[in-house]
Amino acid sequence: MKLAIIALLTGLLISVNAYALTLQQAKSQGLVGEQTNGYLGLVVNNTEAKQLMTEVNAKRKQHYQKIAKKNKLSTSDVANRAAKKAIAAADKNHFIQNSAGKWQQK
Repeated sequence: MKLAIIALLTGLLISVNAYALTLQQAKSQGLVGEQTNGYLGLVVNNTEAKQLMTEVNAKRKQHYQKIAKKNKLSTSDVANRAAKKAIAAADKNHFIQNSAGKWQQK
């Protein structure tokens, strides 16, 4: 089961690459960052970044729900596991949310 979850989470991170250039730009510009709940957060109030964040988060939620159902887990458990992986995989200088909920550069 752990292997299936890891494979599916890896698929999620790869599937987000469909947005790679736009998402990567938003992260590199410090507009969005990885939150501790498995979703993107808005670091700087920007209309385009907010729209991108909303779209990516909707896709993430669908993916988390699919993984949760398949593995008989809660969606929040899957999202929290994905958050740890996304934060660990974040590039240097990208924003991540710390345990206190504050934004910091990695």
